[in-house]
Amino acid sequence: MKKKILYLSVFILLATSLPFAQESDSTKITQLEERIKKLEEKIEQDELEKLLKEAETVANKKEEKKETKEFKSGQRSLQAINPEISVVGDLYGQYIANDKSFTEDLRSGAYFRVLGLHLQSNLDPFSFTKAAIELTPAGIELGEAYLTWTKIFPGVGLTAGKFRQQFGVVNRWHVHALDQFEFPLALTTILGEEGLNQIGLSFDWTMPSIISNANLLTLQITNGQNEQLFSGDMFSFPAGLLHLKNYWDLSRDTYLELGLTGMLGKNNQRGYYDEGNLILEESRLTALGGLDLTVFWEPLNQARYHSLLWRTEFYYANKELLNGRIKAFGGYSYLEYKLDLQWQVGTRLDYTQPFETNNSSKNIWQIVPYISWWQSNWVRFRLQYNYLNGTEVPTAQNIIRLQIVFAAGPHKHDRY
Repeated sequence: MKKKILYLSVFILLATSLPFAQESDSTKITQLEERIKKLEEKIEQDELEKLLKEAETVANKKEEKKETKEFKSGQRSLQAINPEISVVGDLYGQYIANDKSFTEDLRSGAYFRVLGLHLQSNLDPFSFTKAAIELTPAGIELGEAYLTWTKIFPGVGLTAGKFRQQFGVVNRWHVHALDQFEFPLALTTILGEEGLNQIGLSFDWTMPSIISNANLLTLQITNGQNEQLFSGDMFSFPAGLLHLKNYWDLSRDTYLELGLTGMLGKNNQRGYYDEGNLILEESRLTALGGLDLTVFWEPLNQARYHSLLWRTEFYYANKELLNGRIKAFGGYSYLEYKLDLQWQVGTRLDYTQPFETNNSSKNIWQIVPYISWWQSNWVRFRLQYNYLNGTEVPTAQNIIRLQIVFAAGPHKHDRY
């Protein structure tokens, strides 16, 4: 339409120019060109204004459009509610090679040590829970059950429930996940057959780096229910544990961990009614100390095929008695080398004093070579030899064990 108007205007201009034929052709042409240019500019300006108005109209419509609200119930889906469940089985056969005698706990034969049911679930963005239920031929036992808040303060997490305590390194692990068949001799002799597994609170603080690349401080306040070290069932008195872990990167392929542990608790039964009689014992303390050292080498470009681990721990206990005092010292050290993707070999040395008074000249020691083969990530075989001797062992013991550990579920062979 606008082009037609333009052509009409040109025609009119040409028609009106006829009476002025006496003017020069060049002047007329110049005047006509100027008029045409002005008309083109006016038409372009009109089109631009129209486009701007259309853009404003579209923008206003978008602003007037109402936003759709999404309503959420605040509940998790069924899949998120269900906990992750893993099952771990630990069975073995053993041969007592030293003599024909045997006891109920120590004889040649095949055994199913434990079937572990492990549950884990993220409860919400702030906490998660773990539980381990152990089924053995003797019955059902609650291994661990605790709730962890990942961050109650900057760098500080909190765990509440029943858990294996952070006394050194291996006390925290479950037996099926150990690097050898059993816990070290010093741990079971000084800390008790099951180690330290109590109910209470654990605070873990990731400290600023001070003298090492990383520092972790753990404070645990638990019932003193360990029968060997504290009050046992009379756990009205709490026990406190403090563990400091220091970590260093020695090189691209090697790291070192050094840990220090201290623990203090009461072992008396003051204030307890026994068959109507009030026990008024004086306060007695048990003090524990520990040191752990780990050096681990794993070449970066062959991490799945080769590694070397050296781990050492020492334990010391000082327990007050009614008449006397128990002072016991012990430790272990083992070296383990990964031959390839599936094979590992290692040897552990154990030494401990018996947990009794007047034990300065008494000792028990053990040599434990072993070899492990991982059929897959879910099945592991281990062949181990134990040679046990010392002043408190009447006859040297020679034990050969073949262990099979299998796992089903998302967590496979988690240590805890």
